[in-house]
Amino acid sequence: MTLAARLARTALLLSLVAAWLLLAAAEGRYFDPPRPGREDVDPGAIVVLDGDTVLHQGRVLRFLAVDTPERAAPWFDGSQEPWASQARALVERALRGGRRATILRSGVEDARGRGLVHLLVDDQPVAVMLVEAGLAVETVSAFGDAGFPEIAARVVRARRPVPFDSPWAWRRAHRIEPR
Repeated sequence: MTLAARLARTALLLSLVAAWLLLAAAEGRYFDPPRPGREDVDPGAIVVLDGDTVLHQGRVLRFLAVDTPERAAPWFDGSQEPWASQARALVERALRGGRRATILRSGVEDARGRGLVHLLVDDQPVAVMLVEAGLAVETVSAFGDAGFPEIAARVVRARRPVPFDSPWAWRRAHRIEPR
């Protein structure tokens, strides 16, 4: 490839990246840093992705204080069914039956860029619901209260044995390494 062709290719790639960044910025909130805060939202505006992850206004949000079983995914050699689907269904039912949802933002993102939050439905923490139902393990003992000591204490008090392997240990044992 000639120098002129390489320069043209580089210019095209840089133009595409710049256009993508401008489009992302135009969509709004893409470049906003996470900020701690409280936001009351319509429960119907939240999309449940799995038992501990939801989507709201284009942002993926991960629940604090809990870890739920894993669903089948291309990067795993199995799943933690039926518990993964049961955890997701519990969150969906809570939102469907709720009059009000509140997102408590920690102002922190995880390694995947997901905002770390507590989700309350009619003032009840979904993390507590999941642990009480035996569909999540608590993670407060490992990661702390993230600035929400009252909710964290409730999650820890609700702790009980679960019928599945720790999702963290399961992910580690069942992840398929990229080739």
